[in-house]
Amino acid sequence: MSAIATDFRRAFDDRLTSFEWAFVQAVLEHRGVHRDPTGEQFRGALDVLRRYDEQCADNPGGGIWQPQVSDTALAELSAMAFVMFGATKPTPAQWHKAHAALYGPLLCETCG
Repeated sequence: MSAIATDFRRAFDDRLTSFEWAFVQAVLEHRGVHRDPTGEQFRGALDVLRRYDEQCADNPGGGIWQPQVSDTALAELSAMAFVMFGATKPTPAQWHKAHAALYGPLLCETCG
């Protein structure tokens, strides 16, 4: 995951949960920000988090297909599924594609 600048950490550390930090970092990385983001890039990632939270308020995330992983991995996968598909309750195929985008494919090419 990309590193978020110390200045942003200090300014937002008491406002964001560890899930939210991981979500924002995943959004930044998806946008190609692998070093310290600019203020505009960071605000853009926070805006994605805000939209995700708003959609979750109307249609809570998770669902029966949500993978059983650590909170950090779930935040990263949720961010990727939201950015890629606009989904707060991704389908199994969307979870799979989000995972592949973050970590590489779940199965090798010979497995299917």
